[in-house]
Amino acid sequence: MRLGLRLAAGAAALCAAPVALAGSQGPAPCAGGRYLLAAPLIVRDGGPQTDALTVAGLQVTLASGCPATAATRMKARKRFTQIVVTWPACTGLPGQATLKARVDAATCARMSGTFAVRAKPRRKPLSFTAQRSRCGDGVLDIDAGEVCEPADSCCTTTCEFQVAGTPCANGVCDATGQCAPLTTTTTTTTATTTTTTAAASTTSTTTVTTTTTAVTTTTTTTLPSRDDDYYPQAVAPPDFSKITLTPQDTGYTHVVGAAGAIPGAFPVYVASPNSANDVFTTAAADGSFTADIVAPPGAWVLVKYDPTSGRWIDPSSGDVLRAPVNSAPGAWSQVPFTPPAGSGVPFVLAGSTYESRVDFQLSGLLTQSGASVTLAGTITFYSTDSLTGQTPQFSILLHRLYNAAGEPRMMANQFFSTILTPTGLPVEHWNGPPLLADALVSSALVQTAPNVYSAPYTYTRTLPPGLDDGTYVFSLSTFGTGLTGSLGGARREVNPFLTNHELYLPPFALGSPAAPHLFWGLLTDVFSADGSRGTVAAEDATAFGIVDRMATQAGSFVVPRVSKKDGQPLVYRLEPYVPMVSQGERRLANVPTHAFKFPSGSLTATITRPDAQVVTFGPEPFRGAASRTPASSQGQVLDNGGGHLGDVFQLTTGSGAFDYRFPLYGRYTIVLDGTVDDVYGNTYTGGGTYTVFVAEPLDLEPAALPMTPLEVGNSLDPGVTVLPGVPADVTVEATLLVNSDPGQAVTLSAHGTANRFGTFTPPPGTLPLTMTGPGELVVNTVATYTDPDGVLWMGATRWGQVVAPPNSSFVAHGRHEIDDVPIASARQWFQTGIFPRSAHAFLPWATGDVLWQGEREAARVQITAEDTDGAIEAAMTDWVALGNYFSQGDESAPRPTFADRAAKGELPLAFSTSTGQNAAEEPADIVAYGYWYGGIERPGERVREMISDDDNGTGYWRFGELYGLQPGMGVAGDQPGDFKFQFGGAVYRDAVHAVQGYGIYASLWLHLPDDDAGETYVFPPFEGANGGPSDGPLLTLQGQAIDAFVVPLAVRPGTILETGDAFSFSAQLAPTLPASVSVVVTGPGGTSHTITGRANAIGYFYDPAQDFAVDTPGIYHVAVTATFDAPTSAGPMSAPYPTGTILGAVDGGFDVYVVASDTPSLPPGLPPWSVVGGTGPVNLTVDAPFGTETGTVHYTIAMPGYLLASGTTALDHGSATVVYDPIALSQTFPNIDVGGRLTDGPGLADTVWTSVALEAADGRLYADHVTLQGPDVYLPAR
Repeated sequence: MRLGLRLAAGAAALCAAPVALAGSQGPAPCAGGRYLLAAPLIVRDGGPQTDALTVAGLQVTLASGCPATAATRMKARKRFTQIVVTWPACTGLPGQATLKARVDAATCARMSGTFAVRAKPRRKPLSFTAQRSRCGDGVLDIDAGEVCEPADSCCTTTCEFQVAGTPCANGVCDATGQCAPLTTTTTTTTATTTTTTAAASTTSTTTVTTTTTAVTTTTTTTLPSRDDDYYPQAVAPPDFSKITLTPQDTGYTHVVGAAGAIPGAFPVYVASPNSANDVFTTAAADGSFTADIVAPPGAWVLVKYDPTSGRWIDPSSGDVLRAPVNSAPGAWSQVPFTPPAGSGVPFVLAGSTYESRVDFQLSGLLTQSGASVTLAGTITFYSTDSLTGQTPQFSILLHRLYNAAGEPRMMANQFFSTILTPTGLPVEHWNGPPLLADALVSSALVQTAPNVYSAPYTYTRTLPPGLDDGTYVFSLSTFGTGLTGSLGGARREVNPFLTNHELYLPPFALGSPAAPHLFWGLLTDVFSADGSRGTVAAEDATAFGIVDRMATQAGSFVVPRVSKKDGQPLVYRLEPYVPMVSQGERRLANVPTHAFKFPSGSLTATITRPDAQVVTFGPEPFRGAASRTPASSQGQVLDNGGGHLGDVFQLTTGSGAFDYRFPLYGRYTIVLDGTVDDVYGNTYTGGGTYTVFVAEPLDLEPAALPMTPLEVGNSLDPGVTVLPGVPADVTVEATLLVNSDPGQAVTLSAHGTANRFGTFTPPPGTLPLTMTGPGELVVNTVATYTDPDGVLWMGATRWGQVVAPPNSSFVAHGRHEIDDVPIASARQWFQTGIFPRSAHAFLPWATGDVLWQGEREAARVQITAEDTDGAIEAAMTDWVALGNYFSQGDESAPRPTFADRAAKGELPLAFSTSTGQNAAEEPADIVAYGYWYGGIERPGERVREMISDDDNGTGYWRFGELYGLQPGMGVAGDQPGDFKFQFGGAVYRDAVHAVQGYGIYASLWLHLPDDDAGETYVFPPFEGANGGPSDGPLLTLQGQAIDAFVVPLAVRPGTILETGDAFSFSAQLAPTLPASVSVVVTGPGGTSHTITGRANAIGYFYDPAQDFAVDTPGIYHVAVTATFDAPTSAGPMSAPYPTGTILGAVDGGFDVYVVASDTPSLPPGLPPWSVVGGTGPVNLTVDAPFGTETGTVHYTIAMPGYLLASGTTALDHGSATVVYDPIALSQTFPNIDVGGRLTDGPGLADTVWTSVALEAADGRLYADHVTLQGPDVYLPAR
């Protein structure tokens, strides 16, 4: 198939967001701009043929004749900004003119109003509409400085010509902004060789000369180009060898960066997580800078710089700490200190009291005598208030830092965990009691210098009996001293979450523990296409796992080899990350738990390449630490709403020796080996064997959404749609641990090769992946394909979930209402607005209920349970009575008791230990396991995937997030019309009480339209059909109210099958309730095949017994109906029952195409990869095989969850055109994202596929499949 790609001039008018001022209570007015009218408001000879209304501050100008004049009224209202302006005189008018207009507040892009002229005779006011002028709106606005529109592939997103020579859709750009044909340069080299041979005879000698000419021809073709998705990972951090930290006697530290400290004249951010003090500055051209920061000796200082020159660090931002500062590359160092002299381990700590922010330094000696530990020294405070005579008190806590085997432990497992499910997935756990809690009290403070107060202290404690061998540590909590007088006044909260409010003292050993071993992560700030973030060593994976909360970490970590920008190998820094030492929740990393010494230790990396060659780097000493949060190549934060993993502390050699360009595609085995010391003389090992796959990414669309809950007897459809469509080798392996017992593991798998169009359905002979008992499930999927050029393509996913018995007495739920509403008044169904409160809507309490939300709201994942039998609740009650059931997952006041939660049907899921200690201190001590699985899945995108106990206060998300820039995501985040399935599973396993329970849950989330974006609603479905409350239909599509719908997941709209493939139908129903399903497949000649059955308790449908092979080529129509006859949370249903089909259905369903396995694909007319600029339309030209002039082209345009267009077009002289017009389609499907993948400008973002089937006059059927993912167009070689 020849797919000619050209871009039409029409483009979407993008919106200008309202300007929101910090602290503003009312709506903000739309910012100024130029609004374009199709016709002039003042018509006169020689006047313009169009018009433009310009708003600049309060000044309003009309291009057709009215000069700049101050508006008499400009007021922001909830839904619009009102503008009124009167001109005393305008060119071509007999009297004053008045314009009254409204600018739509949702987008600030559309203006409508009237224009009236005072004249006799009286004139009727003119009505008008206008669109805000934006680069990319399809209108060339020369007066705004535009020279082109981005719909032209040789136009930039700022409406300027691309640099001559820049690759475009089918060629290169010339100096006039035109896309010239692909340049093919042929170089011919001629080499002439002359050979002389002497032939001898008895009478004469003859010389024969032979000339040979060799011709060598080299052909070069320009490749497509676009910006990479992600900012380079191996960006240089600040050079701390050129930065000096000089502590002052006042609590401040003078920071001086010499020339070369920063790589140029970039904005600089200097912060201390110990004090929460930060400052902005700008480096000079040579990279030098100075700053002063509150950071007493012993405090850590973090220096970041902004290579984007202001997107991440804005020195003018004042008191607003913007989250993007995390993405700036940073480096860490401790403020120098003089260790106290004497017998013992000397230490110097620095911190700041929370929340009053009075800074202090704690210095002294730690001595250990048997089971007794003594801390003695001096505490010094820095305060603008008088502290003379006060005796401040700190809480001091004891923790296990490493167990007897040398494995690290931490009191809170957030974004990583050492508690794993039996299937090996990490379980987050917020906190629990320390091994002991005590008070450290100093003598009365005396003033020793202006604003400086000191006192001695001594603390001696006999350790609790029965502590296991291990490495232990005291930490100082900085909460609640009651002191005041912060240096410099109020401070920004550098990191309000997790552990930065505790300071760790020197560690000490009890018994004979193994040497401490750090869990090192590799490439932890690199995203894979599936949402994974880095990998961990094989030796550590059975005891530790990373959690990024968007997607469960895949079993195989895949990264690209080359840049999309220039085709050059990407650089990856193979130095270790230590998330258990320090990492940030949304913001900067916490105060490290270890005081590392730099330089110290060493790092060696041994890499085994795919060709078996081995290369070694190092050893190099660790010279410092670095951190940065991943960002897009254009600087956007990848996950900017709810709790997510931000900066992670990275040990670095600063040598560049571990910056590696993978030379080949394939599997790399990387062995990291090293040690690092702390300032107390302890040595920590780290490293192990890491596996990294280097490949171009495949997007895997599974036949069961990740984290789909299942019941015993359900079967998992192992089908996969591979995007782009290639014949990948696919393996799906599901491991079910019945009763969560590894001894009862059941491994179910399917393996085969997708057809040439990327469709994998269960091959003949595949045993059904049927759930044989209750327990926990983990599913691994891997797909690989090597293209004709030898390039490896690969995708991998992993997820887990609960398998529950049907009608389980242990029922999984969400929670009631909003997380700041007291539990006694929290409602199951409600309508409210959350913004501007810092609160979040829980997932609806009942399975099947629906959560509608607007752009400014937030949703929080937390799964609870209800025990209708009573035995599990009784076991939990026993643990609560013993003080051994730790649940702190509530933000409402007053905090509910366990009894309150139980009465509400929201049992908290938590751990109990044999020792009564924090489960995180030693997971082996856990005897009762309570935790939940939560998965928020937008078809095509993984939004939130978490496994946690009840204590997870930041597991929420907002709706402008990029979700890690997975394929199909753009900078605008969710769109109106997007929907998500909210899956959950509850686990409780108690060996002491001999009880266990498994329950499953699901609800539906929908994005409200722009005109209803400020509310949160939870109601049962079906508009009160069974007497329950109503909030209308799920959504409205093509003017039709939709109360229910079906999302096909295996065979889906536009699927192309080959004869002999299995037709496999699986689906997720909305709402998430049991329902009867009917699928009627009508094939060529009217043949029919019917699939019927019933979806499980959360609306998942698949019956492997009804898969069937397709043997006849042709067009098959799949009519789908789900009938919802099961009770909702509001009560039983009665006939007539609500029904639903797919979204965008044509004749009640969709088409699939079946071609003979030996029929060739249509000849390709596009390269395997090309790039679309702007928003289209995208014209796909279908050329018939040679000799075929007439026929019918059937086409389907679809995206995950929606059928966008389907129909036929006639072949005309061997050619036809199929048009994907996202702007036009977005009028029907508002979830189509035309806001761009990487920049706030017009562009494509979604995953969309176009399938075509040419029914030729000779009766043969030819087909092909094109994948659009954002601006990328894929037509792989078949």
